[in-house]
Amino acid sequence: MLEWLQDRLSRQQGIAIWVVKQLDDTTLHLCGKGMAEGTERMSRRRRALARGTFVGPVRIGEHHEVLHSDLFARLPLRSEIHLIDEGEAEYAGRRYHVSWVPERCWRFQGPLISQPQRNDGKLRFVSHEDVAAIREKAATPNASTTPPRQSDGWSLAKRDDD
Repeated sequence: MLEWLQDRLSRQQGIAIWVVKQLDDTTLHLCGKGMAEGTERMSRRRRALARGTFVGPVRIGEHHEVLHSDLFARLPLRSEIHLIDEGEAEYAGRRYHVSWVPERCWRFQGPLISQPQRNDGKLRFVSHEDVAAIREKAATPNASTTPPRQSDGWSLAKRDDD
C-alpha cells in the first residue's frame, strides 16, 4: 500500500539513469547522467527501463534538455553502470572503454566513432559523428546523374553593345 501511495505522489519525478548513445563491442558511448521522466507510475517506468522498453522523455545535460528516448541505444539505471574511471566502466558483467558523447551529437542518428583527445593533460576519448560514408558518397561520381544540357525553353540572348 505504501509503495502504491509513493508512486502516486511521485509520478512527476524522474528515475536516475545513464544515457548510452551507442554500444560497440568494446566501447560504451556515454552521454552522461539523465532522468527518465513521464506520466506513468515510477514502478512501471522502472520495469520498462529494466526490460529496455522505456519510451518517453529523457532529461539530460547541464541545461536539463528533454529529448526522446528513441535517440539513445540504452537507458540503464545508474546502479547498472559502474564507472571505474573516466575511461573505463563495467556494464552487464563486462568491461568497456568509455567514450564521452558531446551534446552536439545527442541528436545525431548515425554511427559514432571514438577518438582520443587531450584535455588538461589527461587523455580522454570523445565520440564524433562517423561521416566516412557521406564523404565516400560525395567523392565518387554517381552514375545516375545526367550531364548538364541546353535548355529547351528560354535562353539568354547576347546583349547588344550600345
